[in-house]
Amino acid sequence: MKLRPALATLPLVATLTLLGGCASPLAGKPADLATRQVLRENMQHASYNFSGELGFNTLHGSSEDDAKPQLSYTINEVARSTKVSVTGAIDQASKRMELIPAFRFERRNLQASVTLPLELNLQDFSLLVDPSAFDLFVPELHSEQPRFVRFQLPPDIASKIPLDAMLQALPGLVDEGYGKVEQQAFALETLDATAKELGASYQLRIAMSPQQENQVLLHVLDGLAKVVTQQAEHDGRPQDGKQAEQLLQLVRELTQGRSANQALSKSVSHLYANRRGQLLGVNQSVELNTPQLRGEAYIHLRYSNHGKPTFVHQPTAANIIDYDKLPKPQWLKGLQEPEQQ
Repeated sequence: MKLRPALATLPLVATLTLLGGCASPLAGKPADLATRQVLRENMQHASYNFSGELGFNTLHGSSEDDAKPQLSYTINEVARSTKVSVTGAIDQASKRMELIPAFRFERRNLQASVTLPLELNLQDFSLLVDPSAFDLFVPELHSEQPRFVRFQLPPDIASKIPLDAMLQALPGLVDEGYGKVEQQAFALETLDATAKELGASYQLRIAMSPQQENQVLLHVLDGLAKVVTQQAEHDGRPQDGKQAEQLLQLVRELTQGRSANQALSKSVSHLYANRRGQLLGVNQSVELNTPQLRGEAYIHLRYSNHGKPTFVHQPTAANIIDYDKLPKPQWLKGLQEPEQQ
């Protein structure tokens, strides 16, 4: 008999548990906060596979180029026929990223492509490159088995980079950066065909000018530079902190100059997220309107295998060679011989 009150509460407990489990971190949030939540989640738990494509719908040169019909036609058709597809994986735990871009040129009865597998490992600040696409022109790169060439940051430089502190600060800096953008730039949209294809529960829109994008970028870079500076001062290396500030100033000047030249350009991004706030995909269109280029580019990205990314390549010591141990190409030896004489 004493069990009856406890048993009577089970349906209520089960219902509350289910409701709690179904509650979305995006529920009830305005578009700007929901967008920031999705982006922050994507960076805090950066372990997934991704794929995508970049290309142009239209591209035209300057007004002088438009005055030449054949040149204008060629620029537009070459741009539309050229695409970059990417696949890859990110594993936050091992600080490892695989990126496999494929550069394609496709027209009726004409196809050409080049694939360049890359792997970035932040554990030892190394970049692995599979250069087999070019071994026809540089026979010294040829290998019957897959082989990666390793480029590695010198240890004395790598040891000065506070990587863990930078990675820890990055999600918050991105969140703060988007928090500086006007709320009117964000919107919650009705689910479209892409959302239904991806199984998304939320579709968010960001419309930003180059000035706004650069504002976010500079906030992130400024924050990372402060992390580097603080660590350098803590380690008794104030000069390294000053160098980081100088580099940031150079980037700031370049970015401001770029945004001034792109004052009439803009980008619109559609973000697709599931109920848990995980990013499933991004469709972005970029309108170019500068004195040198006018047109529309697109970027489509898809994310999958959240928390369980899979890697296409598994390089081992047996199939990795440092770039300075590669045999020098014959043409390079020929250039060096006169110098030695």
